[in-house]
Amino acid sequence: MELKELLDYIKEKHNIEESDRWDSFLTMSRLYHPLTGKMMALLIKEWNSDTGRWAEHCDLKYDASLFDRMKEYIVAPLRMHGSSWVGISFNDKTDRDHIFELFDKAVLQGNPSKDTALSDNRKSNTVYTDTPLPFAKGSDFLKKKEYIPEKITEMRKLYRYDDYSGQLSAKNFYRQAKFMEDYEDDYHGQVCDISGYFTTYHDLSDKQLRAYFTWRTEVRNGVYNKTFTSFIYLYIYELLCGIGSSSPVDSLNKLKEFEEKFIEGGFLEDSTQIKRNLHRWYLEYSLVKGFSVDEVKKYIEKDVLDRDHALEILKKSGNYNDIEIFESISFFAGKRFLNSVSLKKEREKSIIIYAYVWKFILKAGNIDGKSIFTHCFGRLQNRSIYPLLNAVYRDDKVISDIDYIVNGVRSYHCKSGRWKEKSYIRACFNKKKLVSIVHEIDRLIRDEFKLGYYLKPNMEDTRIADLIAVAFNEAVKEIKHNERKRINVDFSVLKKIRNDAEIIKINLLVDEDIDEKDDIQNTIEKHHIEYDDGNNSKTENSNFDKISEKSDDINLNILKYIVAGKDYKQLIRLNNMFTSIITDNINEAFFEEIGDNILECEGDEIYLVEDYREDILNIIGEIYE
Repeated sequence: MELKELLDYIKEKHNIEESDRWDSFLTMSRLYHPLTGKMMALLIKEWNSDTGRWAEHCDLKYDASLFDRMKEYIVAPLRMHGSSWVGISFNDKTDRDHIFELFDKAVLQGNPSKDTALSDNRKSNTVYTDTPLPFAKGSDFLKKKEYIPEKITEMRKLYRYDDYSGQLSAKNFYRQAKFMEDYEDDYHGQVCDISGYFTTYHDLSDKQLRAYFTWRTEVRNGVYNKTFTSFIYLYIYELLCGIGSSSPVDSLNKLKEFEEKFIEGGFLEDSTQIKRNLHRWYLEYSLVKGFSVDEVKKYIEKDVLDRDHALEILKKSGNYNDIEIFESISFFAGKRFLNSVSLKKEREKSIIIYAYVWKFILKAGNIDGKSIFTHCFGRLQNRSIYPLLNAVYRDDKVISDIDYIVNGVRSYHCKSGRWKEKSYIRACFNKKKLVSIVHEIDRLIRDEFKLGYYLKPNMEDTRIADLIAVAFNEAVKEIKHNERKRINVDFSVLKKIRNDAEIIKINLLVDEDIDEKDDIQNTIEKHHIEYDDGNNSKTENSNFDKISEKSDDINLNILKYIVAGKDYKQLIRLNNMFTSIITDNINEAFFEEIGDNILECEGDEIYLVEDYREDILNIIGEIYE
């Protein structure tokens, strides 16, 4: 640490500047207390010819504790004498924050008592104030000092340095904030920004404090202006501590109003981090303040609740229908899963099969001591949480033991002031395992219903693959059984209906109609096709194969044109095809090899995903070799 850093700090925070500086073989200057004018520090810079560097030192008037004196850079004073003086050596090991804190304490120790003030009779343009009695050479400087409201001066005296409980900053902030709860100011001078996440009053200079309280006054009156990020967090910390609100509910309402009107009102260039913190604090604040579980749910992110809902369905699938189970699988399997050919061509059957297989393998027992659900999503985690730890928050009230059961897979518990969260952690999910299960089911569906674009087995765990195969066969049997039940018709009833209809028809016909009827019957019998011999079926399948081959050739040619940057639209027009259908067909054809969509379609335009150009050329090359 360098001496210049200390000078910059005390000038900004305490309005203290060097005085009585002269040069010789020693370079020294004095610092005077801003209120009493008494000397409080002697700064010494001495040239060290051995090291070729300036040695920087400070004699500080401060009744240091034993803890402070144990620091290696806290030494005996060079020029001053007495137990109330300590020396500070500035070097690479000097702790900047500790030195700043020592000077803050020294200023506080040097403050005059409340009754050592006289009335200043000098005329001023706008303000007449009581100022402390000047005692020494600092009086000239004192006359130039900017007016500081007494309320702020009194607030600074509330800061305590003798609290080593671990929450020194939060306790001091809460004490000072309660004192300044109703304070208002109207200061519009220029101030320097202060950087820091855990900003409190103690970190601000007098000017910065006045600027903050002026901005806070405006906010409370519904007037919003741009300000420093540190001021924004300071205002949020106040509301979390109940400063400026009548109840916890009122605090949350004011925080949400502040988010809506200020944070989302265009006063910040980037509000992402502040909003993320706020939404986290909404939930944690509602927990520690004992809100109802329904209120707590309102502050849990929608994505988290959606994930919990899908997990709960897959964990207890016996309580849910096929569509709910399928949608939960889709939630974790991703968008690519929904583009599968099996879902496009046999969606209804696929939904039934996915749900059936999942319920079957879930009940099938454990593999390596874990259920299929645990293989995919891990175990329910019971971890400690620390609400509002990343905020300046203090509440002296003891938190009662409480349990929040949010849903079947998430809950919060407080016992003896310690919080626990029970939930499934996304970092523990084995998405690869779930995707392999989905892939295997998809593969079996394509094979069973001859959907084309067949998939290769990639299930690493053969025990799970065997379970899926058994469940799949059972699901298919059930689908076929249900189909037979739907077409189970009483043929005796149909025969009676046909006979009755024939009698009515004959009774309505005249002689010419009877002759015409015979001709029609002969024509039907002459052109009747016997489907049972299989000849026509083979012919039709053969024709279909030719059409399919022709369609594949067209798709391949269109893909070649797209890759080469040629006019592919002419081919599409000549073959009376749709751009979106061509895109889907080509994507499905290459999905097995590439594992992703290779084309994107927007209106009449088809775009190649350039990341896959080389892979596509390799595949096309294999086709033509």
